[in-house]
Amino acid sequence: MVIKELSLSGALVQGLGEAARVLRFSSRLPEQGEVQFCAQVIRQINGAVAVKFYHPDRSTLGNLWEHIRNRLNTGTECPYCGKEKGGVRTRCQACGIALDLEKSDYLDRHLKNTFIQRLQSRLDHLDPINIEKLLNLVDRELLKYHGEPREEEFVGTTAVMLEVFTMIRKVAVTDMNVLILGESGTGKELTARAIHERSDRRDKPFVALNCAAIPEGLIEAELFGYEKGSFTGAYATRKGKFELADGGTIFLDEIGELPPGLQVKLLRFLEDHIVERIGAKGGKKVDVRILAATNCDLKSMAGNGGFRNDLFFRLNAFTITLPPLRERGDDKLVLANYFLKKIALDEGSPVKGFSPEAKTAIMAHPWHGNVREMINKIRRGIVMASQELISPQDMELEPAEVAAEPSGLKKQVFKTQREVVLRTLRENNFVIARAARQLGISRPSLYSLMKKHQIENETARQ
Repeated sequence: MVIKELSLSGALVQGLGEAARVLRFSSRLPEQGEVQFCAQVIRQINGAVAVKFYHPDRSTLGNLWEHIRNRLNTGTECPYCGKEKGGVRTRCQACGIALDLEKSDYLDRHLKNTFIQRLQSRLDHLDPINIEKLLNLVDRELLKYHGEPREEEFVGTTAVMLEVFTMIRKVAVTDMNVLILGESGTGKELTARAIHERSDRRDKPFVALNCAAIPEGLIEAELFGYEKGSFTGAYATRKGKFELADGGTIFLDEIGELPPGLQVKLLRFLEDHIVERIGAKGGKKVDVRILAATNCDLKSMAGNGGFRNDLFFRLNAFTITLPPLRERGDDKLVLANYFLKKIALDEGSPVKGFSPEAKTAIMAHPWHGNVREMINKIRRGIVMASQELISPQDMELEPAEVAAEPSGLKKQVFKTQREVVLRTLRENNFVIARAARQLGISRPSLYSLMKKHQIENETARQ
């Protein structure tokens, strides 16, 4: 077997004969030693076979790159396209590829710049379900959106929050109106901002208005604007929120508090997107996406006449319901640890963490004020803590009672839970990540259940 041409992505090989479509490709490089790839035969070229490499590890890529770089033509021709590179340049004038090959970060930059082409070559082998899995892998495992989010309240690793993140990503690329439901403090405005930032409108304004925070007599002027002299105190013409959000997104928080008269005007705006300022003789068409939120049961309000039915259905094109903090399982500790680090860093506090009792109390507390209540409790704990670890008393949380030995119905539930966990682990050959996904919990939660039920990794004993 003779390698006639070699690159980071594949090779032209002579002497393979009737090779299989997929094979293990192995070659010994003079300076770097043996390298191995999983390869696929692409086509026959003049008696030789073109193969494409798949999933090489970092070390193999580095060795292969060193071998290729030492043998590249550094003359006047570009080693990639073969055309004149145009004098002493760090980038080929013909194909645009960077040519500063001697720099230590060249391989990293090259892999990043060619990522789309390498991914495109694999898309034909992926169905829509696998493409979605790939996006989830990038979001959750590589970009760590649930571990290091940009917005502090927007942290989540449990199945219910990951479903919210998926809904945000899917609806963001549309122009649908979105109704965001949830208790106070669950992150409704953050959800709206996340939708805006992932949409095609991200470079346009995001304008927020709390319908409950503005007196009824002024809210129309805030939304639609007014002309100079249209009423007492209108000393100058002023644009409303809809005009300010032109091309972007407007977020109407507490939409359930919108007065009946303005509900009619908002409905008319949703139909024609024409803004008519108070005192104006004509209107102006604007392009605005509406995201609305409420902590009320808007459907019930629409049913009993407290909110217009037709407006409800126009706003309710797509609904995202944010779960209260008490229903987010292990996310309570994930959030608490995130806030502790952030607040301690901002305030220069030496506090390092929560005591075991504090962690138990955080998990047991009902958190009726949701994330806002948690932030306030942790901020108080940082101030009051006399030790490096925050106690439940520092945060004014009730210490959780120590669980007694399970008996009766509790004992049966305990036994059933152990059986379910053990069966799922065995079905997945004790691969924790797969078993956790099947159970709909995080990996730390599964480890905790294994410890609680004294379940050992059976594959480790084999």
